[in-house]
Amino acid sequence: MQNVSELYEDIVGSPNHWFECALAIGDSGRLITQTGDVILFGNTAILVDSGGAETAFREEILMSMSISHSVFNENYPVVGSAVSGEIDIKMLKPASEIPRKARLAPFVRATDGERYSEWLPKGVYYVDTRETSHNSNGLDIVVIHGYDAMLMFEMNYPSDDANNYPMLDTDMVQFLADSISISVDPRTWERMTEEYEFPLPIGYSSREVLGMIAASYGGNFIISDEGQLLLIRLADLPRETNLLITEYGDYIVFGEDRIMV
Repeated sequence: MQNVSELYEDIVGSPNHWFECALAIGDSGRLITQTGDVILFGNTAILVDSGGAETAFREEILMSMSISHSVFNENYPVVGSAVSGEIDIKMLKPASEIPRKARLAPFVRATDGERYSEWLPKGVYYVDTRETSHNSNGLDIVVIHGYDAMLMFEMNYPSDDANNYPMLDTDMVQFLADSISISVDPRTWERMTEEYEFPLPIGYSSREVLGMIAASYGGNFIISDEGQLLLIRLADLPRETNLLITEYGDYIVFGEDRIMV
């Protein structure tokens, strides 16, 4: 479960509370062009503020934001998948340009109008499509759809002359995470204790390989709220609910529907 403060728990436990959303748009810690390319000084990327919740867009510009983040690809429990999360955003067009494949980092916090909890990260996504239109008041509205990093695994298993095969399952997961420059959630290592070995996967995508590894542990891979690769086993799902949800909640909605956290 995502760690929260006593203040968060106290606010959520009160009858008159609600949730506020924020959205940071832009690359994580590196200066980029409008087309999404990293700006270099010599051969070094220029580091900038990564844009957390405190400097993110708020409800003054956000019109709606919903996140779909399920453990399963299907509407029923299955194992052996690497499931991608999605985000849909409707907002007033910001003054700055939204870069191609820009990083989207949503946050949620609880409030009762007087007290405010810490901001909780709710995943890391990347722009897939964006459309701009004008509403009846003449304002520019941008609609964005994005996916998390799981979609980056839809490539062939990387060429690998440095490792020996069969490879230990934990080494293979780390190798795949490194191939798209994301980290692995530490809970994944706590759950991968059987030390299975896998041959060189010829003719498979990285996502299919992750699915095979997940199946051996009776679970699926997802991208966590912190943007890390996380193994969720069926045995890890909350027992106190009848809903098939992740420990984070399948949907986060700001706008027409409720927020689940």
